[in-house]
Amino acid sequence: MRIYHKNIAPILAAARCELDVEPTRHNGHAVEIGRELDVDAYDVIACCSGDGVPHEVWNGLGKKPDAARALAKVAVAQLPCGSGNAHSLNFNGTDSPSLAAVALVKGLRTPLDLTSVTQGDQRTLSFLSQSVGVVAETDLATEHLRWMGSTRFTWGFLVRLIGKTIYPADIAVKVEMDSKQAIREAYRTEAAKPPPTHDSRPVPATGTGLPELRYGTINDPLPSGWELIPHDTLGNFYAGNMAYMSPDANFFPASLPSDGCLDLIRISGDIKRYTAISTLLAIENHTFFDLPHVDYKKISGYRIIPKNQKDGYISIDGERVPFEPFQVEVHRGLGTVLSKTGHLLFVCALDFLDAAFRSGFGVRMGTPELAGQWIRSFSDIPFCRPAIRKRLSILSNSLFDNCGNSRCLARLIHLVRWLGCM
Repeated sequence: MRIYHKNIAPILAAARCELDVEPTRHNGHAVEIGRELDVDAYDVIACCSGDGVPHEVWNGLGKKPDAARALAKVAVAQLPCGSGNAHSLNFNGTDSPSLAAVALVKGLRTPLDLTSVTQGDQRTLSFLSQSVGVVAETDLATEHLRWMGSTRFTWGFLVRLIGKTIYPADIAVKVEMDSKQAIREAYRTEAAKPPPTHDSRPVPATGTGLPELRYGTINDPLPSGWELIPHDTLGNFYAGNMAYMSPDANFFPASLPSDGCLDLIRISGDIKRYTAISTLLAIENHTFFDLPHVDYKKISGYRIIPKNQKDGYISIDGERVPFEPFQVEVHRGLGTVLSKTGHLLFVCALDFLDAAFRSGFGVRMGTPELAGQWIRSFSDIPFCRPAIRKRLSILSNSLFDNCGNSRCLARLIHLVRWLGCM
């Protein structure tokens, strides 16, 4: 509550937002709030929390008799106050509570794909990700190391890399796009579209519940056309609905909020240790997508059956669930959020320049050659918007020509500010 009253409440008050504030009292309380909410009385549920409370809210709205109507009418937003703030990073473009409050006030209603996860006799809604393997274990098995902060993830990852840990499973996938080039072009096509002026979805009628499951549940026979394929050396199975899982982890750069697909990553667990460590560094340096050993596909559903393990870790939106088989399918545009663009996840252009500083550019105060190299690299990023790419290609040929170190740094600062306003 301290963060809310200091960093968020004054901004919402200045914007003259009409608010009802309700602290959560226990685990699952946000599910109850979502389930009992009068959807005609509210426009937004803003969660001052990490990603766990939005997960509960989505599932609370999903339990209403008219779940489809509730999910379309009420936008779910996050004002980042937790350890995991992926919802805010992707839609507000920040993990700052005050900046997120400004983004909330100015946000555009945006459809969001939600996924149904069936496990046992339970159906759960997921808005963020599902993981089995090194990502799930690195997150959930290091809870006792929270005192290390975000370093616990790096530590957990390296321990499992050194041990070449594998997570055998049988997997069936409904693939919608299996070529990285096709995925890249699909993203560019969507990015080139102008922002929508309004949410054009019709609001479902009163009494309309969750969509029927096209592929059935985990307890049904395998859907027609699906094939269970053994993955005996699986290292990482990671399906995501958003690009950024943390500020420096853009796992799913081709992700779109309502394309009807999850982005799926599969990586073998028996790759060389050097390759595995390089993969970890590539995520931070925004070169992960094009690595040849990273299997990246757009999918609309899957079934995964862990095997040859008595126990393990499965993460749904960062929450641990039983170590049992589960099945997932995507519901296009079922949910609603607020975003900066109305149709794209927020990808901060400055992340790529920040990579230059981390690699030594800032320490050395920059050279014209190195600066130009990084600007050119940024303009070649696969998912850089065409307009930005064109302007950067021009800058790369002229901005840093024949300038000294101080002028180079000053111009870089000017460029950073210029990009930040785009």
